[in-house]
Amino acid sequence: MPSVKAIRFAYEASEELSGLFEEFRLMCNDAIRIALKERPRSRFALIKLAYPRLKEYGLHTHYILSACEVAYSAFKGPKRRSDPYVRRPFLKLDSQTYALNHLILRIPTKPRHYIYLTLRASNHHLSFVDDPLLKRGSITLTASALAIALTKNVSDIEVRGRIGIDVNEKNVTCSDSSGLVRKEDTSGIVDLKERYKAIRAKIAERTCKDRRLMRALLAKYGKRERDRTSQALHRVTKRIVEHAKANGYAILMERLKGIRRLYRRGNGPGTSFRGRMNSWTFRELQRQIDYKARWDGSPVHYVDPRGTSRRCPSCSSSPLVRLEGRRLLCPTCNLCEDRDVIAAKNIMACVVPQARPSV
Repeated sequence: MPSVKAIRFAYEASEELSGLFEEFRLMCNDAIRIALKERPRSRFALIKLAYPRLKEYGLHTHYILSACEVAYSAFKGPKRRSDPYVRRPFLKLDSQTYALNHLILRIPTKPRHYIYLTLRASNHHLSFVDDPLLKRGSITLTASALAIALTKNVSDIEVRGRIGIDVNEKNVTCSDSSGLVRKEDTSGIVDLKERYKAIRAKIAERTCKDRRLMRALLAKYGKRERDRTSQALHRVTKRIVEHAKANGYAILMERLKGIRRLYRRGNGPGTSFRGRMNSWTFRELQRQIDYKARWDGSPVHYVDPRGTSRRCPSCSSSPLVRLEGRRLLCPTCNLCEDRDVIAAKNIMACVVPQARPSV
């Protein structure tokens, strides 16, 4: 089964590349305008409609194909905005357009004219770049980084058990088939976000008369917050996936949808609580577990979260009695456990949805 992973590299952007970013952005927006007007049924229909207009830019033909792919995704995506135009400069190219020789990237602009970029990489990056078993896919460039999609064929591990993962704001609780229960503390991420929230408020207060300076400082500290949060989540998810792989466990997580709607304005919670819950990084944590597990061959399943904290994992009776703190008591079998542990055990025992047979 093919598994996909994106590796991010830093590089030094040139002025020529900055102009290429802007031209590609304009190409994408022209293609989006044509899509909104003509309503094509497929990406290939959009390419046929937009090709004469995009050809006027004089860039390599593959830029037209990539721009139409981006435009069709923005036009037909499940979360299409009322204004789907591309605002930020970036560049997307398929695997047939660029050439990567170790850390030297060559991308074409016009026929027989190329731009060369030198990528900055660690030993971790080189282990992917120099691996002959990995197939290179498309690349995405921004003003500061480059991401390369890599694919490899992975054989699923022999499943010898399960591990249920309950994601909470301040911890991640795991329960596996051997009866082992582990808690990964994520309260430091909550504290980190609160600290940067206070920093952003102070920046906004002191630079209210200089909006340009305000935007620059908010972007700087926002990126710093995202990087530190992502790094902290990587440490947690790495330990979970390594434990699942070493023991041959399939990973089960809750299919969390619609949580943000609970914390909209007017639903009851105060402003501070809503802000904290809307910055909760549950989806990023699940995403990291998902791609890391699939890259190692560990199966990942998502189950219905309904009732996982309200029924007993031992006798399945419901509802449970709330005690002091976060403990729950089963009135039938007298089981008394932390609610996060009960939820993780119930997730582990959930029925895994079967894949639909191909016709």
